[in-house]
Amino acid sequence: MEEKATQVSEANLTPGQTFSMEEALQETEARLEKRVRPGQFLTGKVVLVGSEGVAVDIGAKTEGIIPFNELTEKPLPEEELKALLKPGDLVRVQVIKVDPETGQVFLSRKRVEATEHWDRIRELYEKGEPVTVTVKEKVKGGVIADLDGVSAFIPASQLDLKRVPNLDAYVGQQILAKIIEFNRKKGRVLLSRRVVLEEEQKRVKEAFFQSLQPGQVVEGTVVDVTDFGAFVNLGPVDGLVHRSEITWGRFNHPKEVIHKGQKVRAQVVSVDPTRERVNLSIKALIPDPWTTVAEKYPVGSRVRGKVVGLTQFGAFVEVEPGLEGLIHISELSWTKRPKHPSEVVKEGDEVEAVVLRLDPAERRLSLGLKQTQPDPWQLLTEKYPPGTVVKGRITGITDFGVFVELEPGMEGLVHVSELDHQRVENPAALFKKGEEMEVVVLNIDPVEQRISLSRKRLLPPPPPKAEEERPRRAKGKEARGKRKPGPRREERREYEYGAVAEYNLYDASAIPTASASVKLGDLYGDLLASLGLEEEKSS
Repeated sequence: MEEKATQVSEANLTPGQTFSMEEALQETEARLEKRVRPGQFLTGKVVLVGSEGVAVDIGAKTEGIIPFNELTEKPLPEEELKALLKPGDLVRVQVIKVDPETGQVFLSRKRVEATEHWDRIRELYEKGEPVTVTVKEKVKGGVIADLDGVSAFIPASQLDLKRVPNLDAYVGQQILAKIIEFNRKKGRVLLSRRVVLEEEQKRVKEAFFQSLQPGQVVEGTVVDVTDFGAFVNLGPVDGLVHRSEITWGRFNHPKEVIHKGQKVRAQVVSVDPTRERVNLSIKALIPDPWTTVAEKYPVGSRVRGKVVGLTQFGAFVEVEPGLEGLIHISELSWTKRPKHPSEVVKEGDEVEAVVLRLDPAERRLSLGLKQTQPDPWQLLTEKYPPGTVVKGRITGITDFGVFVELEPGMEGLVHVSELDHQRVENPAALFKKGEEMEVVVLNIDPVEQRISLSRKRLLPPPPPKAEEERPRRAKGKEARGKRKPGPRREERREYEYGAVAEYNLYDASAIPTASASVKLGDLYGDLLASLGLEEEKSS
């Protein structure tokens, strides 16, 4: 016993160290009294690397054995396992089993490694620090990563900011992740790469918003187009270009003027770091067309554009993006009187128009379509001077007269007083719409676009009354007392209506065509008779 104790003690001596018999006896007694229990952690010295394991002096009466499969968690070949430890190395182990019959102690270095790994993992989890792990394999719902010798699970949803459909690309890669769940008892560790990316993204966003100012010009790529605008990726964040800030021109949907994947330049309108919102404007970098409209399109100039909108009162024409003019319904045609602009133009038509008026301050541009064609009313005065006899089709019948079309879209009025020598109470009883009527032109007003016609001037004059039957014109007070009353009120209203105002402007010096039996004296006589005047007889 003393010899064995001496041998063991000498084996533990370092060079230059002396060892007495008394110290050897005390150490031997301590070894005999030391009791080893399963689960106990001990530190020992390697004394031998054998064929079945490593012998370790743990200070007990017998040496402990570490089987090769308990040396490490790493899957190494036997040659590498034997080379892990050499005699004299200090090693920390855990007691696995103690054989009560032989007193043999079985140790494990692998379990100590695992415990140390778990302790380090716990420390990292508590500190919240990210760790570098290696993805080992793909499993259902995620991947398995090696975390300091411990297998940790990374769900697919935690691998990236967006869900990744193909997880094979991660196998074999080293990634930075954060421990989001730790359970030593269950041996469960969950990692998240997404948390690390989100934290990094947050830091980048904060720096980005600090550098962004209203009025700054930025560049980006359109990532989405919606009804209300387009989203432009600026790197850390997406900015919104509202549909009103895309272009000066008109469109129905933003997709008509901007598309996904397009590279754009925009000006920052506003920045809200709290809500992580950036409002942009593309049209702010494009000159406003209204600032140069007076120089580019002076009054009287001709412009071309596309009809982009129709309303009850006119048609809107886009001359250039952001510059629209209105063709009022009254400026669409010289001859037609449309009830709606769609009777003349359609949306999408390319038209030429004349600039009539412009007001850059109010952003108003008035255009005329009919001005691109000669004014037929000016030509009409030359073609049909007063006294001209012409045939036309009846297009309308009213209580105050009959409308006759001289040329397509150009109508004249035959007042009831000009229909016949006898008063016509009901024109509809004598004339029908669509019939032809021969008339003489009394007057044409190209400004007001009115034509006054007469039918009775072409009719034979009524037979003159007997001389004795003609009343004598009174003189002086007698004349004033016996003056005939003026036109009845409803007749006066007809003249005030305006439809026959041209009758009073009739040029009596104009002589009708030779084929018409109209005499100048008859015209004057009928005119005086219509005014209620009679020629005085000489006393």
